[in-house]
Amino acid sequence: MKKLLRVAAGLLLFTLPKQVFSQSYVFNYQVDVIENGITYTNGFAGGLNNPQFYPIDIDQDGDQDLFVFDRAGSTKLVFTYEDGNYSYWYQYAAIFPALENWVVLIDYNCDGLPDIATGFEDGIKTYTASWNGYTLAYTEDIPSMNFFEAGFNFELPVGYIDIPGFSDMDSDGDIDVLTFNITGGVVDYYKNQAVENGEPCGTWSLEHVEGCWGNFYESGITYSVDLDYSCKGVTTSREGAHAGSTFMIFDEDADGDKDLVLGDLAFGVLNRLVNGGDAYYGDIVDQDTTFPSYDKPYDTPLFPAAFLYDVDHDGQDDMLVSPNSVNSSESRKNVWYYKNVSLDDTYVFDYQTDTFLVESMVDLGDGTYPAFFDYNNDGLLDILVGNFGYYVDGDDIGQLALFENTGTATNPAFTLVDRNFGGLADFGFNGICPTFTDMDGDGDSDMLIGESTGNIHFFKNIAPPGNPASFVLFTANYQGIRPGNNATPCFADINGDGLQDLLIGEQNGNVNYYQNTGTLAAPIFTLQTEFWGSIDVRFPATVTGYSAPFVYTSPAGNFVYVGCQDGTIYRYIPTADFTGAFVEETTMFNQIESGAFTTVAVADINADGLPEMLIGNKRGGLQLFRDASAVSVAEWQSQALKTYPNPASQTVTIQLPQDAAVSTCMVKDLQGRTTTLSFTREQNIMQCPVSELASGMYFLFVLSPDQKMLGYGSFIKM
Repeated sequence: MKKLLRVAAGLLLFTLPKQVFSQSYVFNYQVDVIENGITYTNGFAGGLNNPQFYPIDIDQDGDQDLFVFDRAGSTKLVFTYEDGNYSYWYQYAAIFPALENWVVLIDYNCDGLPDIATGFEDGIKTYTASWNGYTLAYTEDIPSMNFFEAGFNFELPVGYIDIPGFSDMDSDGDIDVLTFNITGGVVDYYKNQAVENGEPCGTWSLEHVEGCWGNFYESGITYSVDLDYSCKGVTTSREGAHAGSTFMIFDEDADGDKDLVLGDLAFGVLNRLVNGGDAYYGDIVDQDTTFPSYDKPYDTPLFPAAFLYDVDHDGQDDMLVSPNSVNSSESRKNVWYYKNVSLDDTYVFDYQTDTFLVESMVDLGDGTYPAFFDYNNDGLLDILVGNFGYYVDGDDIGQLALFENTGTATNPAFTLVDRNFGGLADFGFNGICPTFTDMDGDGDSDMLIGESTGNIHFFKNIAPPGNPASFVLFTANYQGIRPGNNATPCFADINGDGLQDLLIGEQNGNVNYYQNTGTLAAPIFTLQTEFWGSIDVRFPATVTGYSAPFVYTSPAGNFVYVGCQDGTIYRYIPTADFTGAFVEETTMFNQIESGAFTTVAVADINADGLPEMLIGNKRGGLQLFRDASAVSVAEWQSQALKTYPNPASQTVTIQLPQDAAVSTCMVKDLQGRTTTLSFTREQNIMQCPVSELASGMYFLFVLSPDQKMLGYGSFIKM
């Protein structure tokens, strides 16, 4: 089904005028990434750092898919579930509104669809879901959630680093809210009085009914909370006041009241709190400060968050745990999956893996800086990726990963052969951004890297001619070049003299231009301007932009792509001689949003004359895009079925592959709505009645009994 839908997107492109394809890109699902002989199922999903997990039936097919919000870059991802597998689908992210800090998906208006509560500043806003027959859509409902107390309405406060709890605490049919007090270690209970007031489902009538729910205090000084805590006299000045927490609310022992699993900003363990009260009165009577202590306790450097989700679709919610601290947490072994192995309605968690989903994709820790480079001189472009680092004992250790192109000239595939290529981890760099050119005139490509301190380092290629590249540090702090922190260099011949000049992005969001005033064998890079092309990728009202430039020359002209802190790709059209101010064509090229701190590399990796675009991000992964015209032409020719008559009024006839086994004939209209048609068949001729379809254009898909696509076509219904 996933393949079917992707091809449908390609077919839709095929019907558009050719000019629509000008520099239009779609996500590339076609290129494999391999590690240790295993092909990633979601190779270019983009990595995960601080994910939050919620069930969502994105296509309303009855299977609960998985929505992921990653706090690192406020990134939205959807993984569809089918036959035991999770498959990333890039296009679904566009369904969701802009989200910040934290997200909770919960059906609060009783229509069976997952609504959204999310943070903004120190408050809460909500969105309601709707289904239009072929996709979910979200509409802002409450711009700022309020509560009632002592005759007044107040904005409900939530610390931006927290994840509050949303649950029907008293089992009366509406959703209540638990949060830690914004200035202290006690829990505020906001009861929804909608049912009591006779208001319709979906109404938020929150009343602050308890300022110390559960009778406990979380100091932030120890793993444990203080039980039997007297809530009288609580002040905001108490030493060790609450600084940040996450909630998972569930009825662990199936006794009718709600228990908690807490994550705390100051620690890396989970604390399970047992509620000895009832549905109306919370009273925490026991705790497990290294939950689940009966199995493998969760442990991360700082600030975990736990989520309920039925991972294996066996009808019981399992537990997923991830770090909630953006800049100081494990960034690869960072999604722990505990299967619920209880034989009844209680919860018993059994550790399964610490790389759920992460193991299915390229994930290089924190921050990625990709570059295309033929490292082994076989005529195929490989990928070298620097990263900000892997989190190790409080430090980020930067490395360079090598993905060798083990495919062909027209069908690339990339195999991860070395996560620490060149031994760069030994140097203690962060934010390694590589770029390649011949810097000493010996006929092979050398490597220049920028790093987070702003320094530039020259690595000479010492391999014999024709052999795979072997880099050694030749000159640290090369030529004293240091434009600013987080240097992101790239080479381009800017003035057309046959020498590679140097462009360097930096933290401040500008691009520095260093002209090569030396020779091919002895380059001298001389600063010409710190504001090349007047490029500025700072988001309004911010002082940093983290520019990452790349120059691409095509038959259509020169283009300058610039990644940025905000997570989009800027594209500039330079002047003919690359002087003066460039035209800022867009700040969000192709509407691509890959997450914060994007970096970009562009190259034609499959010899079709059209460039692919590889994007790095804060989450430590990669995303690959290709020209939309390549999708429509190549895939149409390779899998098209002959359909006639066209236009059709009563019946469409399809010529099938010889001896093909067929189970399904499906059509989609231009709005994406799907209809399954009956069919008759004689030998390799198949007929589908279409008389009851509305007039318009349709895409037709023929599936085998195991739901693999045999081919597709299109027709117009008269």
